[in-house]
Amino acid sequence: MRIGLVTDSTAQLSASEREELGEATGGLFAVVPLTVLIGGVAFADGEVDAGHLCATMTEGVEVTTSMATPTQFSEAYGRLREDGADAIIVVTMSAELSGTRDSAVAAAEAEDILVDVVDSRTTSAGLAGALSVAVAGIRQGHDAESIAGTIADWCAAETRTVFAPGNLEFLRRGGRIGAASSLLGRALQIVPVLGLNAGVVVPLARVRTRAKALKKIVTLAVQAAAEVADPEDTVHVEVQNAEGEMDAADAELLSSRLRELGFEPSFRTLSTIITAHVGPGTVGVTVQTKP
Repeated sequence: MRIGLVTDSTAQLSASEREELGEATGGLFAVVPLTVLIGGVAFADGEVDAGHLCATMTEGVEVTTSMATPTQFSEAYGRLREDGADAIIVVTMSAELSGTRDSAVAAAEAEDILVDVVDSRTTSAGLAGALSVAVAGIRQGHDAESIAGTIADWCAAETRTVFAPGNLEFLRRGGRIGAASSLLGRALQIVPVLGLNAGVVVPLARVRTRAKALKKIVTLAVQAAAEVADPEDTVHVEVQNAEGEMDAADAELLSSRLRELGFEPSFRTLSTIITAHVGPGTVGVTVQTKP
C-alpha cells in the first residue's frame, strides 16, 4: 500500500522537513495553505515574512485569516491519487482553532480511496511532530488506519504546548481565546501564560512581568517533559516565536535556560496564520516525545 500524507501550512515546515516527508512517502506528500488577509489583501500562509506581519499588526492594520477550503484539499488528494496513493492520511491543526479540519473531511467524503483525517488538537511544532509519527508508521509498513490511530493517540498523550502572548487582545479579536477568556478582566495587570488542552487555549498561570512569564514557561515545559515521557522516551523541545529571527531575544533566553536544564531545544517561527491570532510578542515551547 502506498500512503499519501497531507497537512496544512500551520505546521510551518522547514525545507529539510518537507524533504524528509517527501522521501518517506515516495513523493506522496502535500501541504494545503491557509490564507492570511492583511488590510484585505490575501496571501498564502508563509508568503509574508513573519517580522513584517508583526510590524503591520503593531501598526494597527487589520489582519484576519481564512481556513483552507474543501476544494484545496480535493486538489491535493487528486494529485496524490494520480501519483499512485492507495490511501491518504490527513493531519490538520486543531479543529477548535480552525475549520480547516472540517474542510479536509468534506473533501474526503468525495474520494473513492481511503482518506483518514486526524485532528492533531495542536498546531505549529505540535503538528510537525504529529507528521513525524506518520513518517515512522509509514516506514514501519503499517496500514493507513493504524497510523492515523497512532497519530491521534500520540497527539493527545505525548505533546504539550505552553506560551505567552504579548497580550490577550489578538486572541480576543479572533475568538480563539477559549477558556483563557477568564483572564480578560485582568489583562492590564497580568502577563498570561497559556497552553493548549485538547486543542483549546487554556490559562495556565498569571504573573506580573514578562520575565516571570518566561521563567514560568520554562518551569511548565520541564513539568510537561516529565508528564509525556517514559524513561525510555526521547523528549524533543522546540521554542517558537511570532517574529522569527528579527526579534528572537525571548526565544533565545528560553532556549538558553532549557539548555542549562539538559534539553537541546530547536527553533521554529510561528506561521502567519497562528501569529494573526496570538499576536506579536508571542513566544512559547512545545514538548513532545519523538516517535
